[in-house]
Amino acid sequence: MSVTDDTAFCNGSLFHFLCEEQATLKMRLQELKRELRNCPQDKVPFPVPEVPLVFQGQIQQGREVPKSLVSNLQICYPLPGGSALINFDDPKVANQVLQQKEHKIDLEECRLRVQVQPLELPVVTTIQVSSHMSDRRVLISGFPAGLRLSEEELLDKLEIFFGKTKNGGGDVETRELLHGGVMLGFYKDEVAQNLCRIGQFTVSLGGQELPLKVSPYMSGEIQKAEIRTQPMPQSVLVLNIPDVLDGPELHDILEIHFQKPTRGGGEVEALTVVPPGQRGLAIFTAESC
Repeated sequence: MSVTDDTAFCNGSLFHFLCEEQATLKMRLQELKRELRNCPQDKVPFPVPEVPLVFQGQIQQGREVPKSLVSNLQICYPLPGGSALINFDDPKVANQVLQQKEHKIDLEECRLRVQVQPLELPVVTTIQVSSHMSDRRVLISGFPAGLRLSEEELLDKLEIFFGKTKNGGGDVETRELLHGGVMLGFYKDEVAQNLCRIGQFTVSLGGQELPLKVSPYMSGEIQKAEIRTQPMPQSVLVLNIPDVLDGPELHDILEIHFQKPTRGGGEVEALTVVPPGQRGLAIFTAESC
């Protein structure tokens, strides 16, 4: 056998070996994909950090409001009509005001009788979340603040860019603008996998060439949430306020009354009145916000 024949024989053997290895790796990859689909969804319990909350006088008024809303940034407490929420500088003052369940407020022609009670907020202490990675969806992130595009314009441009095969994409099935990113869903699994494998893209948006990141899309669902009530030591809820004064005048009268030391009051940090016939939401945020 000549040197040329030996070389051809070696190259043929090497090619055959590489083909077998490729087939073996493809089979193993398919097995891993099946195992990933069949494995149970991860349930991740994690504690919610306790943060001090404070009412800063912000409310949302309307006739229809949902039940108490809980998030990691704020807690919204529903206020009925004919009520007021007072936040004192000193928790001791709030405690003194609560010692007297009914307060009498003298006006020129009548006397208001209102009830006070402590305020307790629902606070999430533990959340258990199940999550899984989508085969056909990706998360696109890296958008700068102040991007001068409407939601539809942004989604259209991303759908066009990632819908092209030359960019590693394919036909887009669904799209959605999320907080801090965009979700794109494709008709074929391999499109999402290919885009995630590439990872980084430069896309022309709003006259800028922006570096965007494509990562797997993780969806989650809250399986269990533990909630406890947390007293707000500086806050007092005033109820059963009759409809005898307009909003600004009632606000001033309540503020003056609950600032008087003779009534157990003190310095008022924030006060909000919800007139009879209306409803509102008191928004509590972390003190650092």
